[in-house]
Amino acid sequence: MITLGIDLSSAKKNTVACAIEWEKTRAVVRPAERQCDDDKLEELIAKSTVVGIDAPFGWPTAFVEAVAGWKGTVWSPEERKRLQFRETDLHVQRELGIWPLSVSSDRIALPAMRAMALLERHKVKDRAGDGKFFEVYPAASLKMWGLDCRGYKNDNEKCVALRRGILGSLRRALPWLEFSGDYTQTSDELDALIASLTGRTASQGLTTKPARGQLEAAKNEGWIHLPTTMPTL
Repeated sequence: MITLGIDLSSAKKNTVACAIEWEKTRAVVRPAERQCDDDKLEELIAKSTVVGIDAPFGWPTAFVEAVAGWKGTVWSPEERKRLQFRETDLHVQRELGIWPLSVSSDRIALPAMRAMALLERHKVKDRAGDGKFFEVYPAASLKMWGLDCRGYKNDNEKCVALRRGILGSLRRALPWLEFSGDYTQTSDELDALIASLTGRTASQGLTTKPARGQLEAAKNEGWIHLPTTMPTL
């Protein structure tokens, strides 16, 4: 099995991918693929069994309906929340106390558009996780694993040290991981690694699933797969 983690940006400059080859006694982390355009992503996806993508797989249902034909006559905090956040975003906030970026009103919107083009190319109909493509959220994965999940995103020395600490914790927890590259120079690299590891847990059935009342929304809006444990061989 090969899992591919993609930290998806709106353009190739900051898009990084991480492939992990899973064997019986070890998992080999290949060097990070940086500045991935669509052609490079397609090449990597073709070689992969499972793909974890750090980008929203859809928009809030209420937002889609509003854009198609605005009918609302009120603007309340409740209405704003329905337009900003998906069912999966609300689930992450309830479970972990952290808010994912709003795909309809924040800077994650452009990566989401690129993700949607990718999903359309691969004819993905179930955005809650179709068996190969899974939406992931690296910071939430780290928190589910009990690791540092804040303050590692910038490029200063303190953030590099935080990323090294996170990677060290992952190495101790998963001693069978073998690396052929450094994943701490940028947060995009580390997020791609975590996306690949989370993709593995999703393929093993070790992530949270939508409840019955959430499933219809998740299939259209996307669903963030929160790992319930570390990945295993």
